[in-house]
Amino acid sequence: MVLLALPACRKDAQFTEDRVELVFSQDTILYDTIFTTVGSVTKRFTARNPNDNAVRVDITLQGGSPSPFRINVDGASGLSFTDVEILGGDSIYIFVEATLDANNANNPFIIEDHILFNTNGAEQDVLLLAWGQDAHFHYPDQFIQGFPAFSYIVGGFDGGGNQICGEIEVWTNDKPHVIYGYAVVDSCNKLEIQPGVKVYFHGGGGLWVYRGGWIEALGSTSEPIIFEGDRLESLYDNLPGQWDRIWINEGFEANEDNKFQDVVIRNSLIGIQCETWPLSMNEPTTINKLVLNNVKILNCSAAGILSRNYRITANNLLVGDAGQYSVALTGGGQYELNHVTVGNFWDWEIRNTPAFIVTNYFQDITGTLQVRDISTSLIRNSIIHGSNTNEFELDLDALSHGPECQ
Repeated sequence: MVLLALPACRKDAQFTEDRVELVFSQDTILYDTIFTTVGSVTKRFTARNPNDNAVRVDITLQGGSPSPFRINVDGASGLSFTDVEILGGDSIYIFVEATLDANNANNPFIIEDHILFNTNGAEQDVLLLAWGQDAHFHYPDQFIQGFPAFSYIVGGFDGGGNQICGEIEVWTNDKPHVIYGYAVVDSCNKLEIQPGVKVYFHGGGGLWVYRGGWIEALGSTSEPIIFEGDRLESLYDNLPGQWDRIWINEGFEANEDNKFQDVVIRNSLIGIQCETWPLSMNEPTTINKLVLNNVKILNCSAAGILSRNYRITANNLLVGDAGQYSVALTGGGQYELNHVTVGNFWDWEIRNTPAFIVTNYFQDITGTLQVRDISTSLIRNSIIHGSNTNEFELDLDALSHGPECQ
């Protein structure tokens, strides 16, 4: 066998000295909202040479090194690029990122810069525009094997190792709260969230109201409280599973009801999971309640509401699409549900579970089947609907008579 290595034939590029205006795939790179100190996603655009001949282009980030924006031109990072070659009819990629400094502003602010292009004297620019937002950031500082990384937002332990008790943490509508890992409301402490507050969770994050703690998130019709993921680009508007859940354990007093009013919870794995402490296998139904008034829980990749051994009172509740159950009421409980709408038209994948299920048993962490009694319960003036044939299921052991529907 004879192998021949032949030189490739390539016509040398012919460069023009004429003024040439490049064609950009976008003339503005817009970041809708970026939290300060947190890097943005990477965006890109192309600069195309419409001329038959090649051109050499000077490209500069106008704001220089103080700019919060960073650019990469055809694989090279920097602030200024000289004689970047673009063949006739060809394009180059420009990548853009941004990290905004905190400026102690409660309201959103605008940051602007430009990428300048000079092609044989033809000057053009692409606008870089970012809406910035300062926030309260909560980063995990507690790492216990078997539990998610978390931080105490109220409670915890003092320097002497003594448990902090009786505190109330109030979140006002000044800046959003951004949670990494889990934020914990510890035993005998309370979190109050006022109207208009927005709470954003980084991937896998959640809010944990530990046993004996409690929460009141009381929004208003004009200023609802929002819980959602921290990716604010339009691509993520309806993407489920971006964060974990709001996890609520039992309280020890009847007046420690966990209350949510005029609240929107969306795009999580589970919207609200309320349950007695899973490491205590024989806990009875909670003394306190989960109270939901004018609450929307939307687009959860597993369940909207998942309860176990919990009392729930709901009025004007909307629970939308979920990958498994919109509402799953398990173990013992007592339910008073008025004007509840459940609509599960999940289309991300096949769903074989009903939108709404009530069962009085569950498997504990040892795999043992636990059966509990459901106290007298009522579902009144409610709609349960979805894309499956059967969207309402009662799966009850003989110990319980189940809820009454009206």
